[in-house]
Amino acid sequence: MTKKYRYVFLMSGFALLMFGLSSCSEQDMANIRLLAHLKKYDEARNLIIERNYKQSNPISRDEWEAHFAVDDSDQFTPIDTGLLEENEKLIIEQSRKEAIRKSNIDITPLRGDPVALAKFCEEIPKGGMLHVHPYGLFTRDVVIKILSKYNPVVEPEYFIKTINDQGQKLYDYEIEALRSLPKSEHFLSLSEADQSLFVDFFFLPTDPPSHDFTRFDAIFVFVIWMVEDEHLDEKMEMLYLDFLNRAAGHGISYIEFTNGFPPTLESIEKLTNWSDKFYKETGVVVRWNLGQLRFLPGENNGDLIKKWNALLVEHPTDAIVGVDLYAIERGNPALERAQEAYGFLSGYNRDHPDDHPLEMTMHAGELGDPRNVRDALVMGASRIGHGVKLKDDLVTLEYARNIKPGIEMNITSNYRLEVFDMKTGPHPFLRFLRLGIPVSLSTDNDGIFDTNISKECIAAVSTTDVTYAELQQMSFNSISTSFASPKVKDILSNRLRQSFTLFEQEYLN
Repeated sequence: MTKKYRYVFLMSGFALLMFGLSSCSEQDMANIRLLAHLKKYDEARNLIIERNYKQSNPISRDEWEAHFAVDDSDQFTPIDTGLLEENEKLIIEQSRKEAIRKSNIDITPLRGDPVALAKFCEEIPKGGMLHVHPYGLFTRDVVIKILSKYNPVVEPEYFIKTINDQGQKLYDYEIEALRSLPKSEHFLSLSEADQSLFVDFFFLPTDPPSHDFTRFDAIFVFVIWMVEDEHLDEKMEMLYLDFLNRAAGHGISYIEFTNGFPPTLESIEKLTNWSDKFYKETGVVVRWNLGQLRFLPGENNGDLIKKWNALLVEHPTDAIVGVDLYAIERGNPALERAQEAYGFLSGYNRDHPDDHPLEMTMHAGELGDPRNVRDALVMGASRIGHGVKLKDDLVTLEYARNIKPGIEMNITSNYRLEVFDMKTGPHPFLRFLRLGIPVSLSTDNDGIFDTNISKECIAAVSTTDVTYAELQQMSFNSISTSFASPKVKDILSNRLRQSFTLFEQEYLN
């Protein structure tokens, strides 16, 4: 239980004892019941550490959910819920007015001028991106460059069978198109039309504009086939440099990549060398989050992180900064897939603060179990990737308001993967931001979704009433909630502050 919770909770209990229930307003009672729920969250954090760090005895789902149950007297009434939601609305409105007051630039006119908005979003300083998957960054030019250089044999039935076997999907017309290609032919031996048709499969179709996650996931069958061979590092270096140069052109100074690597000294050396090389060649600071596939058993992910943690304690590097559970969230809940990794790491970091700390982020609240955001935060994640479903969880939203985890938002990705529908309302990133949660914008998979950080800015401005001050805040959040060292954060924040000063001088003159 945090000191803030303990103080408020004890003072509220003292007030009840001193003045009696009848002296408490309905708002007081709503707050007291909320604190009872939040107390459960803090107790659960200790429990997850106890069971996965000290005991190596994971918690069952039934036991976990039973832990969060509160006494009947602390159950929310409809009045409580209404009062808490009304309080949230008041906070949001106050934040909106304050953001307008702080904004040195009025971006309202830009919403009616797409050309001016695009220019503004390209030029505004961006800070960093904290949610980036390398295998989703390939542009059409880079795919063609790799396929042309290495000239692999294209066998359409391999892709169709692999995608079916893995439970992913292609549309019927796509399967028909694949089967129209030669059964087995080197890429460069295909006609130009067939080469173009094949390259299309490395990206989401634009019609329809949004797709189920299983269609998105099918793309990685093509990407893995293209890159994962003896030339993997050479191909990935080509990709990284292409992407980082483009990102630098949009004002990005810091990137965290999530990718899976084996826990070896060779991996540490490679990632450290890449970080140094990429900074020298692009000016972008690069850091790495160790990816864990959430469709694997929780024990596997726990073993992986324990091996990485032990290795990094002996061979620390500034290049590797965190862990991230990713891949399809639906059907792979956070508790069952992550507690053995995150519970262990939470306990280790608490007891060994001077060792090499691996921070924790997690994909949660995108498409899966609505409890995933709660469980990720309780397990120790200091950032959440996506987090859209947080909007429907009143208690976890209040918990997030108190502990202030970073939220890595990807507007285009969320739209194209049917995480939210613009017809039903605006993306919740601005609601979270105005509640004091440090949201930042990212792109998820630039190449697959045909986006970049400037386009994410356009999406934010054109679909909400976000202000200039709030765009600034999200840029600074991308540095302050990063897993970079304090020294690097200070340097990047100072540079970002200078960039905004110059931007405003040029924009307003």
